[in-house]
Amino acid sequence: MRISTGVLAAACLLSVTPAFAGNIDFNNGEAAWHSSRCQKPIVPMAGSKITSETRGNQLNALIAERNAFADAVQAYMNCVSNEAENDQAVIGQGISAGAQKEIDAAKAELDKLFGSPRTAESK
Repeated sequence: MRISTGVLAAACLLSVTPAFAGNIDFNNGEAAWHSSRCQKPIVPMAGSKITSETRGNQLNALIAERNAFADAVQAYMNCVSNEAENDQAVIGQGISAGAQKEIDAAKAELDKLFGSPRTAESK
């Protein structure tokens, strides 16, 4: 019961947290996160492969295209990493805050029903 309540609370937090960027899908108790802000680079259309017959100018163009794509892939990976770290922090804070509210509510109910606990010094 507590696990499903926790999953429900996390799902509620995910749906109302504006700073959260990625998407979380739950399937058979497993969570999968996917970026929603980062644009995956498009693979270049270079149909030519580098061979021993590739001319110098063509080789330079292919290498430049490869390097540009590698830079775009690195930017994408950095974006995904930053988005995931931010989402993880937001969700962690939300879970901690929700847990603390439940703890405080349970303690308040206990104190209401049975009074505040006495310390050893006040006995």
